[in-house]
Amino acid sequence: MKKIVLLFILIGASLALAQNSAFVINGSAETLSRINLETGQVQNHIVTLGAVPNQVICHSEMLYVVNSTSASLMVIDPSDYSIDMEILLPLNSNPWNVAVSGGFAYVTGLATSSVYAVDLTAGSVIDTYEVGLSPEGIVSQGDRLYVTNTGFNPIDFSYGQGSVSILETSSGTELARVNVSKNPQAVEVGPDGLINVICTGNYSSVFGMIYFIDPWEMMAVDSLATGGFPVKFAINSAGIGFISAGGWVNDGHVYSYDTLDRVLLRGDDNPILVGTGSYGIAIDSLDYIYSVGQIANSVSKFNSEGEIIDTYNVGSGPVSIAILDTRTSIDEIAEIPYKCSLNTPYPNPFNSSVVIPYESKTGNTITIEIFDIGGRLVKRLSSRSDHSIYNSVIWNGLDMRCQEVVTGIYFARLAGTNETEKMVLLR
Repeated sequence: MKKIVLLFILIGASLALAQNSAFVINGSAETLSRINLETGQVQNHIVTLGAVPNQVICHSEMLYVVNSTSASLMVIDPSDYSIDMEILLPLNSNPWNVAVSGGFAYVTGLATSSVYAVDLTAGSVIDTYEVGLSPEGIVSQGDRLYVTNTGFNPIDFSYGQGSVSILETSSGTELARVNVSKNPQAVEVGPDGLINVICTGNYSSVFGMIYFIDPWEMMAVDSLATGGFPVKFAINSAGIGFISAGGWVNDGHVYSYDTLDRVLLRGDDNPILVGTGSYGIAIDSLDYIYSVGQIANSVSKFNSEGEIIDTYNVGSGPVSIAILDTRTSIDEIAEIPYKCSLNTPYPNPFNSSVVIPYESKTGNTITIEIFDIGGRLVKRLSSRSDHSIYNSVIWNGLDMRCQEVVTGIYFARLAGTNETEKMVLLR
């Protein structure tokens, strides 16, 4: 009996180790590092990866790593750093990014202008979806995939028309292809449901842009010039996007913008200064931002004002970072400074998206937090009231990593209050 109890204690301690961590791909070393977000302790080279690892993401408390040259997708258990499986992708496809949804992974093939649908139960590629030229970024939202086609021509190293392919997830049918600026590399879902796309430019005469795509109308509704050559981005709970933008000599550069007002806050003329060669970027549940310095071989932690909080030394040539963080709980309530109240969500139960109404006459930004039945923070939704009494936000059933959550009971809470509404998701 004592041995059984000890086993459960060890398992619990192992799982706790995985929580509240940042995982970093060391591109040159081809290994994974872990940063303990609470203690700041760094463990380097905890897992040996494939050839030219390019991206790491977290989904359902597992890690997924895309290896570009060895053409594989690794599934890693962060509790003990074991490799659950390594799924082979087509040789010379140069896989770039991955999105995970509903037991499947979708991987972009840069060299084949394709997206590979991977059955995570079978551990194999089950379908190939054709998209535009040289795709890189990908995100899943509801029953759709959004894929950034960079337009890169490997023969003359030029960039043609950038675009975003909107695919039906189950069949791979391309519903629309939306033209954007040159070299779109990264895509995320904004807090208002719009698809945000980072266009890097051609590294010479065409500079960075952000495009905003309406997923319902399947068209670009706005764009914003950033200057420089932005690469990756992440969005915090207040709807502020932080963009890694290189800075390959002296300091690295991070830009920022308001996703709701669609205005640039920090750009090429006044960037946040971080470790040299800012490339990957991520945000934890407390809204601290982490920039991967590819040249500095470090990760810079800073707040939304751009103040550096800490620096962590990792392995050689870091390129990507993913965060597994469960510190925020439903019991944490701060006092809200203005009058606002939460109303009953509808439809309820729901199977894809739910409207969460609230009442406010302030015109301020409000935040609605989504928690699962265990009290873990799932998503933050930001909105600005239009000075009318009745307003609402829509939750599309995605978590903070833009991955679908599972069937179950969830709670919407107006941040800063004890007002909570129950919702039931049925997939």
